[in-house]
Amino acid sequence: MFQSLSNLLLALAVQASLSAAVPTKRDAITSCLTGSKVPIDTKGSSTWVQDGTAYNLRLQYTPVAIAVPTTIAQISAAVACGEKHSVPVSAKSGGHSYTSLGFGGENGHLVIELDRMYSVKLAKDNTAKVQPGARLGHVATELYNQGKRAISHGTCPGVGVGGHALHGGYGMVSRKHGLALDWIIGATVVLHNGTVVHCSAKSRPSLFWAVRGAGSSFGIVAELEFNTFPAPSQVTYFDISLNWNAQTAADGLLAVQNFGKTMPGEITMQVFISKNGYSIDGAYLGTQAGLQKAIQPLLTKLGVQLGSSQTVGWLDSVRHFAGTGDIDPTSAAYNAHDTFYASSILTPELSANQFKSYVDYISTTGATTSHSWWMQMDLHGGQNSAITKPKTTDTAYVHRDKLLLFQIYDSVPQGQQYPSDGFTLLQGFRRSITKSFKDGQWGMYANYPDSQLSSSDAQSLYWGSNLKRLSSIKGIYDAKNLFRNPQSVKGT
Repeated sequence: MFQSLSNLLLALAVQASLSAAVPTKRDAITSCLTGSKVPIDTKGSSTWVQDGTAYNLRLQYTPVAIAVPTTIAQISAAVACGEKHSVPVSAKSGGHSYTSLGFGGENGHLVIELDRMYSVKLAKDNTAKVQPGARLGHVATELYNQGKRAISHGTCPGVGVGGHALHGGYGMVSRKHGLALDWIIGATVVLHNGTVVHCSAKSRPSLFWAVRGAGSSFGIVAELEFNTFPAPSQVTYFDISLNWNAQTAADGLLAVQNFGKTMPGEITMQVFISKNGYSIDGAYLGTQAGLQKAIQPLLTKLGVQLGSSQTVGWLDSVRHFAGTGDIDPTSAAYNAHDTFYASSILTPELSANQFKSYVDYISTTGATTSHSWWMQMDLHGGQNSAITKPKTTDTAYVHRDKLLLFQIYDSVPQGQQYPSDGFTLLQGFRRSITKSFKDGQWGMYANYPDSQLSSSDAQSLYWGSNLKRLSSIKGIYDAKNLFRNPQSVKGT
């Protein structure tokens, strides 16, 4: 008995000694990065905590290492280290992913923290070169200050342009000017082996097609080139109060949808929905008089009037929809977090019965839950929407034919654990609409990813009929699947 115990202790001691002698994957990749002169965050340091804390605190993952490059050469060297040591690599631009995809959506990734690379340079021909760590508010500020130019993009000023533009980029001028990705004319991409390539309509067109809608699955986009448009001199933001209830809301939503089918491209607007009721807010490219004329048919149909409205310049409109005067964050210490679950739906025109099903769920389960959920129904498409002008196959973003975009969101105060019944609640909102659709008739927005989807469902819902081509291109450019997360494009 004593001899057996002694042998066991000896065996454990030998095993521990051998384990200590063999470098861990973290040690190996850290050594590779430092040997390649790639700046890194030291585990446990204040910068590790700063860069390693997820925006969505519900989904906190631990990287193998965090590289903090300031040059394309350093990105290249970091990716080469990841491939050498078989560690998956993930780009983190602004870090606002709903499902922590900047960390790979799981433990054990090499994170390429890009927020130190935020340069925005406008050329004389009004094209712009933008580094992927530039946040949307900084992009808007610099393009305007350098030449009174703009691109279409989302409203949150702290979101990084990299992930945002590579997977869509919907915002408050999108019906007139399209998605952020529609303005991309070229990209510098670091491939799985560290090779740096350029893609555009004429150079590596398949890669260029793929990064405009599914960019994170194919490499680290180290620089984006955009066309720009003249920043609007007059933007009129507005809101409309709606005194809807369980009996009237379905007809009201149907009326808004019907107006959206033909409303002018100068209007981008959404219905905001919560336990407090329904309201509309939006932007019109033009004056208050122009807005009044353009939106009057909807006001008449609904029996309501415009609430507050104001005409401002471009940057003031960015500030308004950002909800803050500080729209130019560049510090690596930028610190925004929430604890939440979110989902999305992209749909064609809905029937009266689908809206009734949706409102019934809102008025019963939604009204009685303790959760503080909210939703937005954006008028994404319509015959005058710039989003719908390209074909579904022109870029990897497939949802050109969808009329409505729903964002569904629920959070709890920081420090609290997100309750599991929240998943059921939000999925119920979604199913109240989608249960009457056939497979392939609806989709989801990759920039509002849903953590509860399986890999196959996510790929199908994000990329639809473009998935087959994306998988083929993935097999060419990243056959070993170095750039991956639980919902990324898989190669064939």
